Amino acid sequence: MKQAMFERDLLYPTAKQDEPGSVHITVFQPEKSGGLPILVEAKTVHNPLDYIPVIVNHIQSDIFDRICIDIRKSGILYFKADQNRYCRIRFQGQDQYSTEFVDSF
Repeated sequence: MKQAMFERDLLYPTAKQDEPGSVHITVFQPEKSGGLPILVEAKTVHNPLDYIPVIVNHIQSDIFDRICIDIRKSGILYFKADQNRYCRIRFQGQDQYSTEFVDSF
């Protein structure tokens, strides 16, 4: 089982100004390949997959800018889609990314 290094809850803006979304961020120890696994789980009814660029920007500025790590290059981002599925996010540029559904992270 992966060991969490850091956990934090994070608010992000949604389509409704008076209803912010909330996610729980878990950062795990780096993999042998050097990637930093990051799990994002919804805490509100909003689907975080609809707000990927916004959430990633907030994670970057609120957590990783302080330690000079670019999660678009070094992070392995997983958004929990449902009980047993995760959406892996791979960035090709600043806001260009691809998604892939996987059964584990």
